[in-house]
Amino acid sequence: MDVIQKAILFGGKAIVSVVDAKELCQVAVDKQQTNDVASEVLGRVLAIGAFMSSGIKGTNIRLSISIDGIGKCGKIIVAGETGGIVRGFVQERQPNVAKDSNGKYDIAECVGKEGSITVIKDFGLKNPYVGKTQLVNGSIDSDFAYYFTTSEGLPSAVASGAIIKNGKVKSCGAIIVQPMPNCEEEIIVILQDIVRNFVNFADMIGEKSAEQIIDDNFGHFECKLMPAIQPRFECRCSEERMENIVKSIDRAEIEDILNSIGKIEIHCDFCNKYYTFNREKVNEILKSKK
Repeated sequence: MDVIQKAILFGGKAIVSVVDAKELCQVAVDKQQTNDVASEVLGRVLAIGAFMSSGIKGTNIRLSISIDGIGKCGKIIVAGETGGIVRGFVQERQPNVAKDSNGKYDIAECVGKEGSITVIKDFGLKNPYVGKTQLVNGSIDSDFAYYFTTSEGLPSAVASGAIIKNGKVKSCGAIIVQPMPNCEEEIIVILQDIVRNFVNFADMIGEKSAEQIIDDNFGHFECKLMPAIQPRFECRCSEERMENIVKSIDRAEIEDILNSIGKIEIHCDFCNKYYTFNREKVNEILKSKK
């Protein structure tokens, strides 16, 4: 079962969060029909997105993460809501990326090394929070560590990973360590050094539970576990929402589409589902608009 396990370290001076996102990654892969390297990229960003959404307090709050690095995956989009609910997609589902001599994909080739991460947190107020930072190297981990440090003022250490073979997710997750403002520099250095050792985090999260990872690596630092959160992949699209989109289309444009192909078809990027409305259904929708 997927989980986000957080723990308070050093009496509240730092927080470590471990995300096991194997199941939600599999849901995304099944829906998106991505190849293995695109699935790895998407899974890792979804895991970090689940962590970010788990920290949002309140209801009807929306999170949006957009990575535009001009890589072979194109844009990478993840949306989230309170409680670790996420959904996402990559623009190019079948990028052609070869493995290196160690059997690993060049993630930076997929993400791109030039571009940015944009995070929008919509709290339902007049102006949403918008944070934007440049990509560091396209590795995902360094890019998000830089985002957290620069945009949110938290000098974070991030490690993520996923193992996917022929569409089957073997493991997927992330670990994020964030010192609080009152944390001493020597503690920050210790925590960053620990996370640097997670070069094979995909193997670790596939072999151990999130709680075990915290206990093995941070249990001796006055560690207190917080209540676990269960993240999940969930798309919010529906027939009703798509009908509202039809209502928003200019009537002349609707007629052009119906005369050309006889139907209006709307695609949801997140769950890869198509909604089709024939002329009769469109007329019915438009009548309800009045």
